[in-house]
Amino acid sequence: MLPSGWEKQAIGKLCQSIVPGRNKPKSFDGHIPWITTPEIQGRYIPSEVQKNYVSLDAIKESGAKIVPIGSVIISAVGELGLTAIAKEEIVLNQQLHAFVCPDYISNEYLAYWLGTQKAYMECVASKTTIPYMNKANCESIPVAYPPLPEQQKIAKILSTWDKAIEKLETLIAAKQKRKKALIQQLLTGKKRFAQFVKSEGTQRSKFGTIPFDWQYLHIADVAKQFSVKNNAGHDLPVLSCTKHYGLVDSLSYFGKQIFSEDTSTYKVVLKNSFAYATNHIEEGSIGYQNLYDKALISPMYTVFQTKENINDEFLYRLLKTELYRHIFEVNTSASVDRRGSLRWDQFSAIKIPVPSLPEQQKIASFFAVTDTEIQTHQKQLSALKQQKKGLMQQLLTGKKRVKVAESA
Repeated sequence: MLPSGWEKQAIGKLCQSIVPGRNKPKSFDGHIPWITTPEIQGRYIPSEVQKNYVSLDAIKESGAKIVPIGSVIISAVGELGLTAIAKEEIVLNQQLHAFVCPDYISNEYLAYWLGTQKAYMECVASKTTIPYMNKANCESIPVAYPPLPEQQKIAKILSTWDKAIEKLETLIAAKQKRKKALIQQLLTGKKRFAQFVKSEGTQRSKFGTIPFDWQYLHIADVAKQFSVKNNAGHDLPVLSCTKHYGLVDSLSYFGKQIFSEDTSTYKVVLKNSFAYATNHIEEGSIGYQNLYDKALISPMYTVFQTKENINDEFLYRLLKTELYRHIFEVNTSASVDRRGSLRWDQFSAIKIPVPSLPEQQKIASFFAVTDTEIQTHQKQLSALKQQKKGLMQQLLTGKKRVKVAESA
């Protein structure tokens, strides 16, 4: 049942529907944005990731139509439910669909509404490998709407949340970018904390220069292999190694058992130990075990522990850099093992830059604080998005009404 004063119609009866052209332009050398699905990022298009532009002649040749400013765009193929508003004249590829609003429908309101209709879109879409909505499917989407002033007020409220979300996303992206740059600089001595600098000189290493007052050691100088099998068949958590998250609890991460029922051949990984995929370390598959006192990992992994002259967090971050992923790849390719594995003998012979232990600890502490800040912002972002979702459910269904000032 609709709230008092609200109406509901199929969008095809409310708005002018614009179908994209059937053919892709033969050239991209014009000034009018050619929009594809990946370029729908944010509320308005074209966005900063816009790639291709077309000329009027190319548009005419392809049979495409120019979509006017203010039109509401939806993704009709693949990732259904993506919605944006055209902030200038654009041309759409074959996976998008546009709607031009009449005077009594706010395009901002309509965009928010369509963003809640993913379930309906998936329901009417063709059941193929890739979901697809034809013209009739797109035009059938139902739209419930209040009078225009209330639409505008709802859109204004939701846009306030969007601005807060966008601001936080920008902050997180900036901090992640800064962290990425500092990781490479601090872990190789290109940038240092002044209190630890004893010499301005540098020394050459195989992969660039490092500070003169740092050591350049083999991994074997700071770590030793730990290879103990679960011969007794203890019931311990089984870990897997992921490229981005390091070691994770296998059952929790995958939601099912992907490891063997018999774990007697699995290796024990004590807390504060490292493990890497012997055959796939060039992909960045190395992790640090800080989840359990004891756990197990596939025998296809190499396990090692550090000595007292190295900070675990410093070493882990160093080994996870793109530089060392590349070094692992080079050493794997040069390995005498035909299976392309990097066994402990070859791995431990790789050299690493090692500052004093206090400097290692300072670097590790700096990144720990940075990570905490980013995680805090990400939790705030998640909470904002959840709050906005709840607000949309209230406002776009009329369960919560907004007050609109009466015109004089």
